[in-house]
Amino acid sequence: MRKLSWFLAGFLLALVGGGYTKRRVRAAATQLTPARVVNRAKVRLGDATKVVRSRFSDAVSEGRSAMHERESELQPKA
Repeated sequence: MRKLSWFLAGFLLALVGGGYTKRRVRAAATQLTPARVVNRAKVRLGDATKVVRSRFSDAVSEGRSAMHERESELQPKA
């Protein structure tokens, strides 16, 4: 009787675990379709581009202000 109950418990656990694993694998497979991977890459690339563009424009504006400041220092005082 003990062997039968352990066998049934293992069988039920395997059924539940198999169903859970099957759902997880299907969910992962739907997230890894080529269209979704491309869309995710586009979003990440867009975010990275915004950051780079922002840093570049900040550097240019800071450089310009430093240039103007230095030019005003070099101007002869009348």
